[in-house]
Amino acid sequence: MHTYLLKHQRPVPHFIMFDQPTQAFFPEEVHDLGALTDADWEAVRSYFSLMRDVVNRNGQGLQIIVCDHVNLRDEWFRDAVIENWRQGKALIPTDW
Repeated sequence: MHTYLLKHQRPVPHFIMFDQPTQAFFPEEVHDLGALTDADWEAVRSYFSLMRDVVNRNGQGLQIIVCDHVNLRDEWFRDAVIENWRQGKALIPTDW
């Protein structure tokens, strides 16, 4: 929908935020590789690939922000990660 609205120069925010689109307790791939079936991982990989492709099609016109537990090994995924809130790091610092 954002692609259509941006293409037709309609007023729409130039970002989308997704909070845990996979699910709240999806395992981190690099540690929990055997926790789910290959089909589950492929579905998640396809979902994030779609988001990457939509952003690429829109150039600088769209940003997608995702907060999720999944941590794919794919280089394109790792390149897109800005912050990995694990091992004591958090969106809201504990000392606040």
